[in-house]
Amino acid sequence: MPDRVPKLRMVSILQRMRKLKSKLTAYLPESNYSLTPEAHTFEFTENFVLIYRGAQLLAIRIGPGAAVLPKDVKRIHMQFAPKLNDGHMGPRSAHADLIRKFWQHYLPRLKYHNPAIPMTVDRTQTQSGPATLTIFFTQPTTSSDSTTPLPAPTSSTSGDTAPSASYAPTERTVSINMKHRTDAEILTQFMEATKATVVEATPEELEEMRELEEQGARSQRDSARSMEVNKQRKREADMLAQARGDIAAQAT
Repeated sequence: MPDRVPKLRMVSILQRMRKLKSKLTAYLPESNYSLTPEAHTFEFTENFVLIYRGAQLLAIRIGPGAAVLPKDVKRIHMQFAPKLNDGHMGPRSAHADLIRKFWQHYLPRLKYHNPAIPMTVDRTQTQSGPATLTIFFTQPTTSSDSTTPLPAPTSSTSGDTAPSASYAPTERTVSINMKHRTDAEILTQFMEATKATVVEATPEELEEMRELEEQGARSQRDSARSMEVNKQRKREADMLAQARGDIAAQAT
């Protein structure tokens, strides 16, 4: 009996892949398909991966948080509690995890455009403790015999840890209180404190974004149309089943 479990799981996965394939077929160019099933599957998988990765990369390249930090910014550290109580996820009236939005969406964009700057997240703070975004500054080194540069991690800690002392000594720090603040307010204070340069989207990126938005709208329309067709088919099947039942009852 245990030997059959993987087969059942495999069938389930294949069914999901077929459903996903049928849903996305309408959005891929006709030239991507071949008459052979093997080539068809390969081309579909390749194009799906390209579209998915392209959308992910575009979401990181542009948007709020896409900015180049000056050289005196040496480290960014976020510290807040794992739950939303007491303003650790933003104002209560917003009904959204806004600090989490800054961490999960804005911070990756900052890291993409500033890969050499360490950016860490510590979510072990108690609910009654502060929720802070700390920026570490130092003067750029001008000496030619400077030491080997330190690694630039982007991590999230799970233990009771404080900002590590192994980084280069800083001349000053700026702490932003994130409690009861929206993601836009946190980003505004961050940009003012760091004097970062916003990375504007290129015309090609704007065109790519427009195409993705059109594709999303097309997907919603097709999904609504598909739901209506399925409802109609179900109604017809129910009517047919009822008619057959009536005929069988009359025959007896």
